[in-house]
Amino acid sequence: MALGIALTLALPALAAGDDVADGHRYFVRYCASCHGTDALGDGPVAKSLATPPANLRKLGDKYGMPLPAHRIAELIDGRDTARAHGSHEMPVWGEKLYELGQGERGEYGIGEVIGKIIAYLDTIQDRRTAMR
Repeated sequence: MALGIALTLALPALAAGDDVADGHRYFVRYCASCHGTDALGDGPVAKSLATPPANLRKLGDKYGMPLPAHRIAELIDGRDTARAHGSHEMPVWGEKLYELGQGERGEYGIGEVIGKIIAYLDTIQDRRTAMR
């Protein structure tokens, strides 16, 4: 619930280009090892995982466009949902981000990072197939 409040506070700034650029940097740092630099699910760690990472360019097919930030944030954060990612292999990023120092500003800091990643993900959706 606290993440939802923090994400809501961070959302008005998500449209800014700087947030997308920051989100890309966070994505490369935290997500690309599994999901790949192009978010296709083909990162260098992917082959060693029992459950293949998702192709994140197709989130719009499943969740609609624009991406529902609150729902995607819950999946990334993972603290409030048991096995939110469908597998125990994906880290619960809400905890990991806190450990990595993003929690120094409390839930707002974690929500801001996750919100920026979502802003970036929204820009890379395969819009040829994603529902609108």
